[in-house]
Amino acid sequence: MEILISMSLLLIISGFPGTAKGAENPLQEKQTIVFTTVYPPSAAFFPKLSAIYKEAFGRMGYGFKLISQPGERAMIDANQGIVDGEAARIMTISTERYANLIRVPHPILTVQDGAYAIDGSIKIEGWESLMGKPYRVGLLKGIKSIEQKLPLYVDKKHIVTLSGVEQGIKMLKAKRIDVFIISTQVEDSAFMKSGVYKEVKCGGIVETKVLYPWLHKRHKQLLQPLADILSTMESEGRF
Repeated sequence: MEILISMSLLLIISGFPGTAKGAENPLQEKQTIVFTTVYPPSAAFFPKLSAIYKEAFGRMGYGFKLISQPGERAMIDANQGIVDGEAARIMTISTERYANLIRVPHPILTVQDGAYAIDGSIKIEGWESLMGKPYRVGLLKGIKSIEQKLPLYVDKKHIVTLSGVEQGIKMLKAKRIDVFIISTQVEDSAFMKSGVYKEVKCGGIVETKVLYPWLHKRHKQLLQPLADILSTMESEGRF
């Protein structure tokens, strides 16, 4: 009898998905997928972005959690597999530095990067508008598209790298920088809506960009299913 019970237990355990040693797919049904993003929870669209992914992965049989991290840390953790992916990044990233990340072939978000300032005379229209100007320009560390493009138009000695969004807004208010390049989504954040920084205004748009989900390569089997579900949700008006 004891032998039969032991064999039954062994069969039950060995029958669970993902338990085989060296299995390519480590995911089990109802496992929680964790994505990271540079956008703060205070941004009004953060819970909406989370809700889209929660529904998409829910249709696939998984749970979902979205966490906020500084820009560079978010990318590093996603690439190292500490989290399962990055929620919203540009179409092209460094394949050498982030070799473990693969892009889901369906966009998740379109955003605009604005030039924020206190000086109302500062008017910006595209990156070229910054060329030759004496502005001290702040950028958020880890926002790859801005890190790549800003030095092409602004002298490096005038570029200030910042670790947080509100830090950039505070430096504008203190007149330690003249312009802060950041997503216009910042206007939906609680600290901007509070009125404390009401003198900070968008002086124009430098770029409009499309963002995509990025998965760690260990989840490559989810790549196309996630893209298909996002496409279906978009056609259903769920975005």
